[in-house]
Amino acid sequence: MPRRALVILVSSVVVGAIASAGCTDDVETPVYESGLFPKVAHSGFNKTATFKVMFATSAVNPTWTVEDPSIATIAPSAAPTIPNVTTKGLSFALVTTLKNGDTTVIMTAGSTVLKAQLQVKAYTDEQVTLGKARYENADPSNDPARPACAGCHQKPGGVDHSPLKMAGFDDPTILGVIQNATYPASSTGQSTTSAYAPTGPLSLATHRWNLTDPEKDGILAHLRSLPLGGVQ
Repeated sequence: MPRRALVILVSSVVVGAIASAGCTDDVETPVYESGLFPKVAHSGFNKTATFKVMFATSAVNPTWTVEDPSIATIAPSAAPTIPNVTTKGLSFALVTTLKNGDTTVIMTAGSTVLKAQLQVKAYTDEQVTLGKARYENADPSNDPARPACAGCHQKPGGVDHSPLKMAGFDDPTILGVIQNATYPASSTGQSTTSAYAPTGPLSLATHRWNLTDPEKDGILAHLRSLPLGGVQ
């Protein structure tokens, strides 16, 4: 399939992980490749919450569609503000989910057609409520393995783990970061703005927080419904 020549951008970037030392991001240097990012986006749906994800492309003058518009809407978006990340040369689109299910996001720019997957998981009201409580409140017993996630992440300068940064990563990857302070050893998932995918341990090795089994889906529901950081 003929493809328009697209610019390859290289930039030193501070890429968001769910947490790192001192509530700051780990410094990485990904290469911006031509294409559509992320290749697979993970989101959710619940009638009491709003779930959004963002896609980016280095193609020029893109148009956007969702293969199954009953699952999600998509619209062009202004570039998000991501500390220490240049968005020059990238175009963005914002997806809002309407129901659970899997579909395809299609970006067309001239003769270039690129596709990405959107996977939307259904969450119950109870899961949404439980996840919010676990995120915002420390355990009354002062268990050091059960602090409030918001205590670090909602501080000024705290690591952005909203869907802007984390939509490209599946549930097991995010739970591994929360509970075991590590991404998988081999590359999985993808950034919103490049093909970059973190691997291996976080710099904050003590980032090992306790979640009950019901809280696992709950915390995922809450994280995936957070407002996108840097998006106006």
